[in-house]
Amino acid sequence: MTIARAVLMAAFFVAFAGVAHAQQTPRSPREVQYVNAEDGTELTGYLSVPYGAESVPAVVLLSIAGIDPVTERLLDAGYAVLAPTRRGFVAVEPLLQATYADLGGDLRAALEYLGTVPGVDTRRLAVVAQADDAPPALLSMAAASSPVPLALLAPPAFSGVDEFRREQRAMARRDGARPDELRALDEYIDRIAEIALSRVEPYVREYRLDALRASSPVQLPRNAAFPMDARQAHFFASPLWRDRLAFEPQVALGLLRSPALVMIGADEANTPIDAYLDSIRRGLAAARTDDTTVCLVPGRTRHSFTPRSMDVLVEWLDGRSSPDAPAPSGCLEDPLW
Repeated sequence: MTIARAVLMAAFFVAFAGVAHAQQTPRSPREVQYVNAEDGTELTGYLSVPYGAESVPAVVLLSIAGIDPVTERLLDAGYAVLAPTRRGFVAVEPLLQATYADLGGDLRAALEYLGTVPGVDTRRLAVVAQADDAPPALLSMAAASSPVPLALLAPPAFSGVDEFRREQRAMARRDGARPDELRALDEYIDRIAEIALSRVEPYVREYRLDALRASSPVQLPRNAAFPMDARQAHFFASPLWRDRLAFEPQVALGLLRSPALVMIGADEANTPIDAYLDSIRRGLAAARTDDTTVCLVPGRTRHSFTPRSMDVLVEWLDGRSSPDAPAPSGCLEDPLW
């Protein structure tokens, strides 16, 4: 073998070894399994651990947005990340039949699992929950015996029925609905909520909702969150939608004992920012912790993670090790303060 060929072969094996190491690095997400001991549900998630992990903080990340950027950002900052797979990810029925209490149990199971991961500092766990994942996370942490820092991105700020009404009105206006049509839509939504929140068996709620839909002169605007055919009654009669419509953010925020960050984008569609911030602050004013931060950032936070929101998130998480940590520097000036 010539010297030149030997050098080339050595370079090849070094490069191959580097690729193999990159593919097997602890930083790469790996699927893990754990169980919600409260109801026996088997759960899965994806765990990512920083290089050379040893006594690192860890985050449970609850989001259905693209999470690769925020996972990488958290790993760069030295955090292990567990991204649970939401119930009903493949078949929606398990999610529809889950209550917020069930989903809160899933979160507690994720935190318990993180406590078994070698190299994770169990004294430095945190939860990040975005949009529709925020309510069950908020309720779960409010009931937790040990406070765990909770970062909420674009959580609901208004009651469940009001939030639903705002969403549907915005879509109807987008589709060119007239004022009289909007009033009729409001009345229809009120009837849906009345039936969905009634204390009868789910099959009775479904029957009544189906009858209401069949007899109503108006229908809900087209929405990817639920079907537009006869299956719609099944969705709104479900335990999940019952809890969603019954959710009261101010009450839940007032029960918190955990350090809390609430982040909202200044450009969120159909969100009255002043009213949103006022509602969140009213809730947090009653919380059983002084460590609360409300942060307005540019752009949107409901279905995405921007560089600015990720910077704020990491800065806030880092600051939880110090009771005197200042508010994140990336927040915009609050229009109400």
